[in-house]
Amino acid sequence: MARYGFQVHASILKMLDLHRNGSDYRAVFDHFDDLMVFDSANQPEKVDFYQIKSQDKGEWTLKAMTAKKGKGKPATFLGRLHHHMATFDNMVSRLVFVSNLSFKLRLADGTETGPDHHVVRSHELHADEVAALKKAVANDAPKPPAVDGCDLFAFERTSLGINDQDKFVKGSLLDYFHKRGGADHVPVISLYETLQGSVFTKTGVTQEFTTEAEFYDRKTLCRADIEAMFARATGGRRFTESWTAIQVDLTAAGMTTIQMLALHNACLRYIRARSAGESAAAAFNAACQDAIVAHPAEIAACTTLPQVAARLGDWVPSDYDHRNGALFVEAFEAIT
Repeated sequence: MARYGFQVHASILKMLDLHRNGSDYRAVFDHFDDLMVFDSANQPEKVDFYQIKSQDKGEWTLKAMTAKKGKGKPATFLGRLHHHMATFDNMVSRLVFVSNLSFKLRLADGTETGPDHHVVRSHELHADEVAALKKAVANDAPKPPAVDGCDLFAFERTSLGINDQDKFVKGSLLDYFHKRGGADHVPVISLYETLQGSVFTKTGVTQEFTTEAEFYDRKTLCRADIEAMFARATGGRRFTESWTAIQVDLTAAGMTTIQMLALHNACLRYIRARSAGESAAAAFNAACQDAIVAHPAEIAACTTLPQVAARLGDWVPSDYDHRNGALFVEAFEAIT
């Protein structure tokens, strides 16, 4: 985690910003660059690239960002960012250098940026600074790209620090749900662990992919994926908090205390598995959602939760381990 920690947390915050703004997106982790974000989950026209770097102290100057790191070309942070122009050409919309440290760059009016400048775009820089930037990336290119992307650079200081990164991201998630509504039903810690675990795992995958679907599954998250995580987190919490009311229906259906305890445990196991993104739980959830969408009238005609669960059981044949509990969780969410 030490190698990717800052990169993973900064990527989560970037996705949260996009989600808050209502943007469609697909984030790709540690593939071509630390983070790349397409402007559409399935039919992208533009892409942003992010180099995400953390340091304990100091500030970033143009000289520091164009200092060579290794042999060959490109060998500098900004050179590597600009190198994407050779592959993606006019599809690139932004080349962003992200860090916890501030930037010391000369602006068009002759002043210098400081800690209060959180985003600085290349068109805001002094002509001499732009000229130095162009020269540095040109010297660091194996071959000059057909399209110059120097006007696409942005320098972004994130509020994420070196220490207590998990606390900062959890706080950002809580703030998001307070503004969105429904924060009382969000288990922020488990949601953070699920999101962080997913991004960390995808960041570490280095295999070659033979299909687009495999690439999407192993290396990316899109808006729908994140929204599904949010829905699973809030749905599981609401189910747990409503268990006392659910027991009334179960008792009326003739279920014994021992049977209800076994069912409750199966429900909790399914909620945890689904929140963690386990493939079997995700597949069962998807099958249930398809069935719910296909049979709205039949579900509306049911008068108790066990009736809805029974109907789902008819429509979703499966040998999933926690099937009985899963049916009740999905039935509850279908009618609440």
